[in-house]
Order: sequence, then structure tokens, then C-alpha cells
Amino acid sequence: MSLSMVLMIPDLIGAAQGYFVAFILFRLKRGNHQANSLLAAMVLVVSVILSFSPILIPSVYTAFPFFIRIAEPMRLLIAPLLFLYVTAQTGGIVNRRSLIHFAPFVLYVAFLMATFYFQPAEEKIKFLTENLAGKSKWYNIFLLARSLHFFTYLIFSLRLLRTYAKRIRNEYSSIERINLHWLRNLVAAMWLWWAIQLVVHIGMLLGFPGLRSLNIIVGLLGTLWMYLLAYTAIMKADTFVYVSSAQELPVPLGANGVLVDVAEHNAMLTSERRRTETSAVREEPQEGIALREHLQHFMEKQKPYLDSQLTLQKLATLSDIPAYRISDILNKHIGVNFFDFVNRYRVEEWKRQIIDVSPSTTIQEVAFQSGFNSKSSFNAAFKKHTGQTPSEYRANYTSITM
Repeated sequence: MSLSMVLMIPDLIGAAQGYFVAFILFRLKRGNHQANSLLAAMVLVVSVILSFSPILIPSVYTAFPFFIRIAEPMRLLIAPLLFLYVTAQTGGIVNRRSLIHFAPFVLYVAFLMATFYFQPAEEKIKFLTENLAGKSKWYNIFLLARSLHFFTYLIFSLRLLRTYAKRIRNEYSSIERINLHWLRNLVAAMWLWWAIQLVVHIGMLLGFPGLRSLNIIVGLLGTLWMYLLAYTAIMKADTFVYVSSAQELPVPLGANGVLVDVAEHNAMLTSERRRTETSAVREEPQEGIALREHLQHFMEKQKPYLDSQLTLQKLATLSDIPAYRISDILNKHIGVNFFDFVNRYRVEEWKRQIIDVSPSTTIQEVAFQSGFNSKSSFNAAFKKHTGQTPSEYRANYTSITM
């Protein structure tokens, strides 16, 4: 058995597993169904591509020339599907208009049908032989353009995740379950995978066909990355939470407990925001200061931050201050986002409670009583607001009192 055949075995095993994983994702009931379906489609596409990997073996493509380049256009589907998956996971809109992202795939299929698929078997075998030897300059340029196409979608995906990270800090006080750090890290890791492939394509264009052997490593890395993404997505399926877009606030419940119509709600918000912007010039500074003091007084006396699931909309309901006004107060008069604003009160609450508890009470127990819902989020918030770890603060306080 040749080395090429041996190296194709992991691809075929990965393809078989991929079909199974795609089936699970399509059937998954938890979390964001649309995002799960998009991820399943991406896994399915990669699995089909892996299934056709043996066509690169000379003994295979000479025996079955019809299959040459059959799965090649599907590589143009991976990046758009990843981008749409990130869009759906971050609360974006994926609809029929999103089909425009698949235009390069459709155009490339049409191009191959006109110029390649109906060519004689000898021409197909000649093309692949020259391609494997790195002699096809125009094809190498196309491979380089395809890599840039993928990089562009990676950039867009990372920008979406960065925007999402900012939005949730403006609406939620606890973000551990919805921060999507795992997805951001996986998308960032894909840069390394695709950077290797970009080097391969540039090297082949410059006349170094031997670099093509690195594509085997690229394929294995890509397969491992895809399964890691799918496995993590399945495990994190319950973490999806609707987060409003940058122009919207969370949709409130009506008096009967039913969600208000989204379009009507957004139109109302737009109208209200326009009135607010129109009157902003006439607004007296004392009004903003008064609202700030009212909000701070409410936080100190009513302690809504003890609710670990406190959100901007919930605070607006409790304090009788519209959500957009709270955001305005935090941005213009306090200079913090909602996440930091609430957690600062929780840190101060912990500092007050730690004085009265017995030495046997753990730091984490007091943190939970102060409104935090995880040890990691408490430690990060405490370090940010005090410059110390909770253990250091408690040790210093104990030494001072003794």
C-alpha cells in the first residue's frame, strides 16, 4: 500500500464520522436550531470533501476520471457556512438574502460545467497530473484567491464575535454562559490552519511544488478542527441566549406574558430614540445627574445586583427607568458598561459581607451570596475593580483587624 493511500485512511474515517456528527446536529433540539443546522451543513460539506480525497491518488483518478474536481467547488461553501453559523450564534439574521454568500460556489460550478466536467477523460487526467506537479499557474492563482476568500470570511466572523462580546456586556450582568469565547478561540485557531494552506499555495505559485505535500497535514488539521468545533457546539448548545442587535434593546414581555411583536417593538424604539436625540440638545445636565443619582440610590437600597441573572431590561422594569436611558446614564455619566456597573456593586457587597462571616465560610460562598454565579467571574471582577485577588484582600483585612 502506497504512502498516499495510507494518509487517505484518516480522511475516510473522518468523513464517516462527519456524516454521523452532521446527523446529530441536524436532530439536536437544544439551543439555537438555525445555528445547529448551519454547523451541520458545514460538517456535511467537509465530510463530502474528505470522501473524495482518494481521487488524488494516481491509480484512483486514472480509473475514475469522472470524479475529478466533483467535490472541489464545495470548498467555497465552508467559509460562508462558518460565517453564517457565527451570525446565527450571535443573534444575527440568517434568511434568504444570506444565499448571496453562496454565489461563488454557484458560479464556480457553472464554470466547471462549461469548461471541465464534459471534457474527455484524458483531458481531466492531464489536468490533475499537471496540477499535482504544480505546473498549472492559473490554477495555483485560483487556489490563492480561494484562500483569500476564506481569510475574508474569518475576519468578518471575528468582527461579529467582537461586536457580540461588547453587546452582551451592555445587556447582561453575568455572561459566562453566553460569552462565546470558545467559538472566538476556535475561529481564531482556524487562522493557523488556513495560513499553512496559504503558504502552500504561494509556494506552488512561486515554483515549489513539493510544498503541496503539506496539504495532507492541512487536511488532517482541518478535520480535527471541524470535529472540535462540532463537539464543543453540541456541549454548549444550551448556552444560546437571544441578544439584541446593536440597534435594538431586548424585546419585553407584554402584559399577558407574550412577547411583543419584534417589528412593532423596534419601530417604537426607533421613534422613541429619535425623540430622545431631538431633545438631547435641550436636556439640562441636571436631568442626567438626577437620573444617575436615582439609579445609584436604587442599586444601593434595593440591591437588585443580588440577582445573578440581572439584565438591563430587568433593571429597567424594577427601577422604572427605560432601558435606553440606563444605557445612556452608564455611557455618558458613569463611563462603564452594564456588566461592569453591576459587578462593581457585587464586589462591594462581597467586601461588606466578608467582614461578618465566620473564618470557615469560603470566599466562593460569599461571592454567590453577593450575586455572582461562578468563581471565575467573581475572581475576574474582583481583580479588575480592586487590583487584588479575593484571597489577598481577605488576608490583608484579617491581618489589619488582628
